[in-house]
Amino acid sequence: MLVAERLKKIKEILLQKKHIDVATLAELLNVSEVTIRRDLDRLESEGFLIKTYGGAILKEEAAKILSPTISEDSEKEAIAKVCSYMIESNQAIILAGGNILRLVPKYIKEKQNIIVLTNDLLLAIECGKLSIQTIVTGGYIVGNTFTLAGPMLVNPNMDIFVDKAFIEVDGVSLERGFTVNNVEFANAYKYFKSIAKETIIVADSSKFDKISLFQIARVDEIKKVISDTNVPDEYKSFFFENGTQIFCSFDFSDLEREV
Repeated sequence: MLVAERLKKIKEILLQKKHIDVATLAELLNVSEVTIRRDLDRLESEGFLIKTYGGAILKEEAAKILSPTISEDSEKEAIAKVCSYMIESNQAIILAGGNILRLVPKYIKEKQNIIVLTNDLLLAIECGKLSIQTIVTGGYIVGNTFTLAGPMLVNPNMDIFVDKAFIEVDGVSLERGFTVNNVEFANAYKYFKSIAKETIIVADSSKFDKISLFQIARVDEIKKVISDTNVPDEYKSFFFENGTQIFCSFDFSDLEREV
């Protein structure tokens, strides 16, 4: 990882966590603690953080200036990158429609023999630009979403099976499970679940404790969830107790062990 990229990651992590220790940063970014201390010296000289014994704290002034411009976009990018870590060469995958999943193709372009099945036209176009083999479902475009749904979503004469389905949702609730706002998308995503060996839910932390209209799965039905570091603790505890793995952006070391 280049120095500029590593410094950017440290900024993103501190914007999320507000404080962190040297050992954790070294593990997350796969570099030595000496390198991290040098990076922190540089960021302290820029006025971004305050070094502490064994770590660093985000300066309040930096948080006020940078949070509105960095956190939201970089958060989605980080979640998309986490998704890419779970995709291996020689796999067939589903990338359902969504703003986060549309960012995934650029992170898997170097993987070999990937086949993407999607109902998202913008995502399909991005895959085409990157020469990723892509299958687009049938159906009609729902509103202005550029995403396909409806009874013609899949040819009933085709026997399709994929390794993993990545599904982005609008709501996550302990009581109502994983939900979306549109019944056509709910039906499409239930179908995607049925043809996938493994289903992985994607949702940024703003979707937690929210209930949309249509359920696609119970909260204990899915065994892998990808989000950011601001997932409420009660959900982390629930997932742990029920054998669900939750992968948060910046948990790079855990992901490397997983895949």
